[in-house]
Amino acid sequence: MHGLTNMNVRWDAVVKNKDSVQSLRRAPDAAADLPEATHPAAPVEIQVWLFGMLAGPRVTNPLTLHFAEGCSLRGVIDELGRRLGPEFLRTVVSESGEPFNTCRMFLDGEPAKDLATPIGVRTPTASVEMILCREIEGG
Repeated sequence: MHGLTNMNVRWDAVVKNKDSVQSLRRAPDAAADLPEATHPAAPVEIQVWLFGMLAGPRVTNPLTLHFAEGCSLRGVIDELGRRLGPEFLRTVVSESGEPFNTCRMFLDGEPAKDLATPIGVRTPTASVEMILCREIEGG
């Protein structure tokens, strides 16, 4: 992938809450634990950290994204695709738009798989961490 380099970064190193790594396969999606939105139209700032093969010379961590109102992980992926190009999208999501198993995403340090997971519900700022693992690391 143009602009992305192979880096030796452990995917579990991006998680703020190390306990969540132990139960990653058993953890419910982050969306299930979110309270109902109190200000769905409030602006949100998202700090996106890219690790592993997603990091490279074109990426300055963190990337700061601003949305006029709350968004979802899908909105973050779409915006990253606009900024980093279609090659980025082909690396993290399939043609049908579903994330590859080798792309791990974390919202405020908690594992998140569902791209419909809302962001900006709890606070006007959030952190999204993403890492692309080689298949041998992703399993």
